[in-house]
Amino acid sequence: MPTVPDDASDLSKIANLLGLMVTKGMPRATTVVTLQSCGFSTRDISQLTGSAENSVRAMLSAAKKKVAAKDSDG
Repeated sequence: MPTVPDDASDLSKIANLLGLMVTKGMPRATTVVTLQSCGFSTRDISQLTGSAENSVRAMLSAAKKKVAAKDSDG
């Protein structure tokens, strides 16, 4: 019978694994936005994707600008 994680570290590992599973095969920018919308911090996303934190911030900023531009167009 599987054990139930009772430790915050175990729960964090499970959350990270699920985040990677959900975003598998997505373009990196989409992965970053998806993970952020799921509540992952910039640092967490950086570690999960192997990207520098500054790169993650830049991708999030570009995504926000893209959404803002779409909203103003239509």
